[in-house]
Amino acid sequence: MADKPNQLIRHATIRQLQVFEAIARHKSFTRAAEELHLTQPTVSMQVKKLADALEVDLFELIGRKVFLTQAGETLYDAAKDILERLESAEDRIKNQKGFSGGRVKFSVVSSAQYFVPKVIYDFVERYPEVKVAMNLGNKEQLLERIQKNEDDFYILGEPSEALNIESYQLAPNPLVFIAHKSHPLAKKSKIKLTELVDVPFLMREKGSGKRKQVEKAFEKQNFNPNIKMILGGNELIRLGVLQNLGVAVASLATVINYVEQGELVILDVEGFPIHRHWYLVTAKGKMLSVAAEKLIELLKIEIQALNKKIAQHLP
Repeated sequence: MADKPNQLIRHATIRQLQVFEAIARHKSFTRAAEELHLTQPTVSMQVKKLADALEVDLFELIGRKVFLTQAGETLYDAAKDILERLESAEDRIKNQKGFSGGRVKFSVVSSAQYFVPKVIYDFVERYPEVKVAMNLGNKEQLLERIQKNEDDFYILGEPSEALNIESYQLAPNPLVFIAHKSHPLAKKSKIKLTELVDVPFLMREKGSGKRKQVEKAFEKQNFNPNIKMILGGNELIRLGVLQNLGVAVASLATVINYVEQGELVILDVEGFPIHRHWYLVTAKGKMLSVAAEKLIELLKIEIQALNKKIAQHLP
């Protein structure tokens, strides 16, 4: 044990860490005060006591903007970890007395938004006291959130092995060529990519994991698509094809209802579908709350029904 007592342990309180974490997260004293239902002078006083105990500045105020100092960055990482562990411990203690509440925060790629909301609805029906927050983004955005440890868990395409994570293969997520029901190729079988060279193609935005997979498949066959539009998200891709603006490659799960209704068709294109999967990802060593574990259980059940539905539309 060190001869000199640890200043942070001796003088910092959990409340001070909570106030500091809220300021750092919002980059605002005012918003932190609102979130914690404190006055702004109280928030300023609490963080000053913390800074005095450590004998360092934790924030820089430049104009009206709040920035973390280098020391503040270090403390922010520790404060997030401490508060998350305390919250997880509280949830588990409550569970020992009978599970009744908690909070779940997670992020998903846009293709997963088509089955996750039903799971959330069922979950909240069962556990109305649990607060659920879902963030939506493309793969690059989720990878950034993973590195910052911003959520309990994530649903995305195949994650990088370089990340310090644990992953579970949740479900197949095949990518298929789709077209409007009236498109000239709608009833044609065994289409070669070369036949699509002049056909308007709708492409996802940069940063999309789907776009990277599609580009890789096209490159393998030396195919350069006739990109008519670049659209940011599955919803815009689907709407573009429904308007017969061109063909596209989409996650089958995002368009399956429209295929079953006969509005869209899956084209029988050489080299497709591209077989991908969704993964459930957590930061290595992440202590999941009881609420998060129960939501994941429901996700795994719901995904089984989706798997059967997808299988019916694949060759």
